[in-house]
Amino acid sequence: MKRLLYLDIIRLIACLMVIVMHAPMPGVAAETHGAFLVQSSYLTAPCVPLFFMVSGALLLPCKEGGGAGKYLKNRIGKIIGPALFFSFFYIALSGNWWWVWSIPFSAQGHGVLWFVYTLAGLYLLIPIISPWLRSASKGEVELYLGGWFVTLLYPYLCKVFFINTDVTGVLYYFTGYAGYFLFGYYLKNYSISLKWLITLALAMLPLPMFNKVLGWNLDFYSAFWYLSTPVAMMSAAWFCVMKHLFDRASVYKFWAQISNLSFGIYLLHIFVMRTLLWNWRVIQNINNYYLQTVVVVILTFIGSLAISYGIAKLPLAQYIIGHRIKSD
Repeated sequence: MKRLLYLDIIRLIACLMVIVMHAPMPGVAAETHGAFLVQSSYLTAPCVPLFFMVSGALLLPCKEGGGAGKYLKNRIGKIIGPALFFSFFYIALSGNWWWVWSIPFSAQGHGVLWFVYTLAGLYLLIPIISPWLRSASKGEVELYLGGWFVTLLYPYLCKVFFINTDVTGVLYYFTGYAGYFLFGYYLKNYSISLKWLITLALAMLPLPMFNKVLGWNLDFYSAFWYLSTPVAMMSAAWFCVMKHLFDRASVYKFWAQISNLSFGIYLLHIFVMRTLLWNWRVIQNINNYYLQTVVVVILTFIGSLAISYGIAKLPLAQYIIGHRIKSD
C-alpha cells in the first residue's frame, strides 16, 4: 500500500493534541484558569477521533488473503506487547500490583491505556465489516454513518426528547468509536465539501463558552467530548484539510519516522510529563501558567519522541512501542 503523507501528518497533530490536553499542571494556578483549561481540552479533543480515523483509513477493508485469524494475529499482536509492557510499567510506578489480575479486562496502571483496549476491540471488528465494505456503495456507508451521527446528537436531543441510550435503544449498535473507524475510511475514499466542513467546524468552536454564558447546562463530557457532534466536525475538518494540503505530496522520511513512533509517544507521554517534568523544580517555578504549559508540551513531545526513538533501536522494540527501526 502506498504511504500517504497526510495520514502521517494527522498522526503527528493528534500526538501534539493529546500532549497539550494533558500538559496543564494542577494546583492553585489551574483553579484560576478554568476557562483556559476547558477551551484547551475542547480544542484538543479531536486527538482521539483522529487516531481512530487514521487507523480506519489505513486498515479498512482488510486484505482477504490468510483469513481473519491471520489478520487478527498480525494486528492484535502489534498492540498486545506494548499494552502489557506499559501496564506493568505504570503498575510498578503506582505500586498497586493487585491491578495485574484485571489486565485482560480493562486498562490497568494508568487511564491513558484505555485507548489501546478500545483499539484492540476495533481491530476485532475489522474482519467482520470488511466483506461488507468491499461491496458497499457510498450511499450504504453514508447510511451507517448517518445513524452513528444521530447518536452524536443525543446530548442535545435529550433536552427535548426522551431518548433510550441503553442496550435496548434503536441506535445502540451504531454508537461508539467504530463510527470514527468507518468515518476515516469514508473521508479517505470519498470527497466532501471542504468549504462547508470548515465553516461547520469553526461554528463549533465557541459552543462550550455559549454553554456556560447562556446557561444551557450541557454536560461537558457528553456534549463536547470525543463522541459528540462538535468534536466529530472538528476532527473531520482536520482530516480533510490535511488531505487537501498533503494528498499529492511525497512521503518524507522524517515525517514517516515520527508517525511510526506515534504509538510510543502516546504510551510514554504521561510518564515523561507527570512523573518527570511536573516534578522538576525548574518547571514548577515558571510563574506564567500559559508559558509553563507550553514548556511542558514541548519538552514532553521531545522527550517522548527521543525515548521512543531509542527504544525503537532495540531488538524487541516492536513488543514495547509497536515499532522497530531496523539497522541498515
